[in-house]
Amino acid sequence: MEENKNFGSKSGKEFDEALKKAQSWAKQYATPDDIPDDKIPDSYDFRDIGGFDFTNALRDQGACGSCYTVSFTQVVESRLKLKYGKKVPVLSPQYLLTCNYLTEGCDGGWSFFHGYLAENGYLVSEKCAPYKSKTKGDRCSKYAKCKPISKITESYFIGGAYGESSEKKMMKEILRNGIVNGELNVPRIFSFY
Repeated sequence: MEENKNFGSKSGKEFDEALKKAQSWAKQYATPDDIPDDKIPDSYDFRDIGGFDFTNALRDQGACGSCYTVSFTQVVESRLKLKYGKKVPVLSPQYLLTCNYLTEGCDGGWSFFHGYLAENGYLVSEKCAPYKSKTKGDRCSKYAKCKPISKITESYFIGGAYGESSEKKMMKEILRNGIVNGELNVPRIFSFY
């Protein structure tokens, strides 16, 4: 599907209907747990709701072990599009990789810790802190003049704690609040695929 140039254009009836559909779960249910199991659809895709894409383009992390950061910024972007019904700036993974001392930059980390940083600080635009696929030689002070673009209200584990989630809980979270960031624990041999 091509990127919708008119995403967020309030002048179009089609967009208004797509936004209403995308936001209907949050308006109808106070929490994801309130969604009855029998209401979960067989399929639901934020990339195509009434012809509109509520995500941003996928990014290539390059040779940097930053999947946890790149995916985090893309989840935030999508949730902002869903909440406000308009295009949002591309957020900077580089800022998080370089400035979040709770993670290991290109050597990996937990996206959850980016949530903590974004709750207590903020996120900046890709334009101000462009992605480099590396952190060596980069300094957080380089991004001191970047304007805050977004802030996280609350970071949480689906199910309330690490390991307490389920497929149904994830589905309900996605329906009500938007795409989620997940992590996968795989054996070393996985790197050869």
